[in-house]
Amino acid sequence: MPSVTKTNLLAALALAAATLVAAPAEAADTVSGPATRVDADIIMVGKQRVILWAVDAPERSQFCLIDTKKWGCYEAATRVLDDILKTGEVTCTLQDGKPDPFGRRYGVCKIGDTDIAAELVKQGYALALTDQGEDYSAIQKEAEAAKVGLWRDGVKFENPWDWRRTRTPGGFR
Repeated sequence: MPSVTKTNLLAALALAAATLVAAPAEAADTVSGPATRVDADIIMVGKQRVILWAVDAPERSQFCLIDTKKWGCYEAATRVLDDILKTGEVTCTLQDGKPDPFGRRYGVCKIGDTDIAAELVKQGYALALTDQGEDYSAIQKEAEAAKVGLWRDGVKFENPWDWRRTRTPGGFR
């Protein structure tokens, strides 16, 4: 059995201290708890606003058309998000990077095994944002084929990122 030397003991203590110091940094990359909706693709978990990663939903002032009638697609998307958030506590894994100018971070958020962004795309009320990744592209194709949400027959809409580019300062959500 090896003897414990002062050097070995100091090395073990240094490793333990490094582990304790690193743990809070990892914890800061995850937020959990009850969540509320801020926007059609932004939620508040604790004091952290989280923009759902790799999806984009209609904007607050954005309207869509069903045939020739104005349709509140933003309101429809927010109702769906509210219904999802009512099902349980949320855990968001925040993406690397600094918060935007409004203190928001991007994150993949789940309630149990349910990915909130995936559910919004599946129901047709958010679009896959392929600039951030292909995470939800296949789910969007399924929603389009099922003709749900924004993909229903007769619905016309502008992609939220295109809508924002021409109507919001800085293109922020």
